[in-house]
Amino acid sequence: MKGGRVLIGGFFTCLLVLFSCGSNDKVAKGDKPTREELKGRIKVMEDSIKGLQSNLATIKQIPNLTHYELINRLLDYYHFYPEDDYAAECLDKIHMKYTGLNIPSKAAEYADTLLQKYPRYPNRALVLESQGSTFDAFLQPRDTSKVRYYYELLLRENPSMNKQKRKEIKERLNHLSLSFDQYIEFKMNSIPQQ
Repeated sequence: MKGGRVLIGGFFTCLLVLFSCGSNDKVAKGDKPTREELKGRIKVMEDSIKGLQSNLATIKQIPNLTHYELINRLLDYYHFYPEDDYAAECLDKIHMKYTGLNIPSKAAEYADTLLQKYPRYPNRALVLESQGSTFDAFLQPRDTSKVRYYYELLLRENPSMNKQKRKEIKERLNHLSLSFDQYIEFKMNSIPQQ
């Protein structure tokens, strides 16, 4: 029974990949798909991933190929319609997908593109915060000038930021000589013992 579920999950993934390859013909031929077609392709892939996520107890892991197919569909939208507001959202989703795949260099690359090309993106503050933490904790060698850049930009662009969050970011900036792990240890040691 258990092997049958895994077989069904694998079969579903294969069908998904075959379907996605067939629907790429228009893009491969150089024809420009409509916004609606591209958004539909993205939604199909996002729904498929949600379905797989709800079945994780059975399939154990979503194949990386599935995530990369979603990234490719998001990139198609961005490349065909870069002037569209939804293109910025696609870049953010790509950034988050690479973060989830634990590929911080690619996540940072797409976040930078988003920040540069779409300065009025509504979720800009979250992307800046993500960039600060990516350069602080996940990319090696650690680049403290980038950490400072993103966190200071976050503070400057968000004057109405929650006071506690502002305080925490400023405190992190005051201790950039400490690695992220060292900073966590420093914070833990500064908590009064009961």
